Amino acid sequence: EDDVEGLRAAREAGDTEQVARQAHKIKGAAKLVGALELAHAAAELELAAKAADWPQLLPLSADVQTAAERLRFHVQQEI
Repeated sequence: EDDVEGLRAAREAGDTEQVARQAHKIKGAAKLVGALELAHAAAELELAAKAADWPQLLPLSADVQTAAERLRFHVQQEI
């Protein structure tokens, strides 16, 4: 959750390097727990951020947020 918040803050600050770093962290953590949808979304965002592809950053950030919410919902259902 903190990583997703950090991602939002970096995006709002216009810091593509920080967006890429946060997306990379999210990707790694998601892969570690088998959250492949989130890992894929974060990987796509990381690539866009490294390329400073602003037209793609907003929709890809939304994809990461959506995937994180789905994961959170799934985990809560399992508890």
